[in-house]
Amino acid sequence: MIRNILYGIDGSPGGEVAREYALDLGRRLDARLEAVHVVDSRLLDFPLVAPQSGVIGWNPAALNGLQQALRARGETLLRETAARAEQAGLPLVTTLEFGHPAQVFADIQSRTELVVLGRQGEHSKSAPDITGSTMERYVRRATRPCLVTPAAFEPVGKILAGVDGSPSAGRALGEAVDLANALQIPLVILAVAETDGDLGRAQQTGLEAHTIARAHGCAAASLTAVGPPGTRILEQAAETGCNLIVLGSHGHGWMYDRLIGSAAAHVVSRSRTPVLLAS
Repeated sequence: MIRNILYGIDGSPGGEVAREYALDLGRRLDARLEAVHVVDSRLLDFPLVAPQSGVIGWNPAALNGLQQALRARGETLLRETAARAEQAGLPLVTTLEFGHPAQVFADIQSRTELVVLGRQGEHSKSAPDITGSTMERYVRRATRPCLVTPAAFEPVGKILAGVDGSPSAGRALGEAVDLANALQIPLVILAVAETDGDLGRAQQTGLEAHTIARAHGCAAASLTAVGPPGTRILEQAAETGCNLIVLGSHGHGWMYDRLIGSAAAHVVSRSRTPVLLAS
């Protein structure tokens, strides 16, 4: 059961959607909420500041002024999200941090059970089809589940969990079952075979996952599909009316180097619904 939710606030439209998901889940799960704004220390690392009017040589006063301006902006954003939580009748703790955003979230994740981040951050207008680097870099370091939110908010009403027999997918299934039970909503379990020859194994994986879900009293159904995993997951989520996808961030045949698994990355970058990634 998720009792603590931490979410990132950066002033972007994506951050506002992440806030709405965090507040909604906080209310429905009776969870403790913490909003975090990270002042990106990389903005203070350069010896030159180059505004539109030209290049300004570095000096301590200018650097201190920039730091104070960034702090003030962060404090304003946190006050606004605190007011939004108060309007919703939800208790909220706000935190201002300095550092590299992805590393900060990795460092503080131990104090929560779910991290909520927008898929796109402050640079979404200039690169709308690229997932945010803070989210991607955090997921590589994550030991807690991460809910990656899309461009628009919609209350979660039905969950799809992708399974492939890997330990990461097993942990994702556990998160999906717990969340479906807590929210009292249905769960669809999907096992994808990349080829027809793999269908038997996928069916067995789906059956085993369904047995686990039912043993926990979860209202679950099981499906199998054939094709590219990322594509089929998105298609099945749409066809079954699921508006939350839960995946392991790495799986059999889905992992490359230390990045997000390729199927999970495909789903995260293209999904119109939130995606919960379990490490």
